[in-house]
Amino acid sequence: MRRRSPVREVAQETERTDLVERMDVALHGLCQPLTVLQCRLAMGDLIGDPDAMREAIREGLQECARLNQTVGTMRAMLQQAMEEPEDERMR
Repeated sequence: MRRRSPVREVAQETERTDLVERMDVALHGLCQPLTVLQCRLAMGDLIGDPDAMREAIREGLQECARLNQTVGTMRAMLQQAMEEPEDERMR
């Protein structure tokens, strides 16, 4: 069994910290589109007018696209982080 060097351990810890920070930023980025989505749908429901509902749905779909883009970015970050340990084992 080969022991990891202290330099490699520090590098891996730095990578983990970087991932956590990037995930924190991405999660924070989800808050605004979620709030906008909720507000637009609530306003459309409150007004009750068919045109207001259609507009709320259209704008809600735009916010969903923004949310999905952020979630996709987060998935890619996690997938990359999960693949890195496998790369380390092959060395």
